[in-house]
Amino acid sequence: MSTLGNLILSAVLAVLTSLIVAALFLPVYGIFEGGAHNCLNDGIGECMSAIPLSMLIYGPLFSIAGGLIGTPVFMMILAWRD
Repeated sequence: MSTLGNLILSAVLAVLTSLIVAALFLPVYGIFEGGAHNCLNDGIGECMSAIPLSMLIYGPLFSIAGGLIGTPVFMMILAWRD
């Protein structure tokens, strides 16, 4: 029963982590890309407005990939913890 609990916990953690990464993808990418549209030049307000757009564009892709890759990683971390 604890294996099932660890599986569910790791799947939830993987999806939540991937959604956080998806939300921060566009603002961080804008910093590395440079150019005219840059969070460092435009300010924190412009970066915060890019988070919902980033979630809409990259959220499904990152959550699928994060669920497939992150679940076994979190399972391994939880197994090491026990």
